[in-house]
Amino acid sequence: MVTAVVFEFSGMRCQPLRRALVCNRRLRNKA
Repeated sequence: MVTAVVFEFSGMRCQPLRRALVCNRRLRNKA
C-alpha cells in the first residue's frame, strides 16, 4: 500500500503521470 502512496505523490508532481495513473485506476476498477 505504501507504493500506492508514493505513486500518487509522484503523480501529483508529474501531471501527465497522474493522468495515466487515474486512467489505469479507472480501467482496473472497470475490469
